[in-house]
Amino acid sequence: MAIATAILELVVCFHQAVVGDDQGITDTITRLRDLTDGGGYAYYTDIAAFMADRPVPSSSARWIDDEATVRGRWRQLVITRCALFRG
Repeated sequence: MAIATAILELVVCFHQAVVGDDQGITDTITRLRDLTDGGGYAYYTDIAAFMADRPVPSSSARWIDDEATVRGRWRQLVITRCALFRG
């Protein structure tokens, strides 16, 4: 059940990044960190930070590509959606 909630929180973070809800992003990342702390899905907090263009405090995630590339891909999803949302 916790993983389903974590997935929903990640979706919420995407939405908040698109609409520019900074406080919402902060709150969602905190909840996401609590949900995934020490688990196999802790990288979800990294993804949330990437989408919101925020720093990742400390991470044990190992990406196939370098972190900058992964960050750029997640951020680009938000940028593209912003253009559609506002356009």
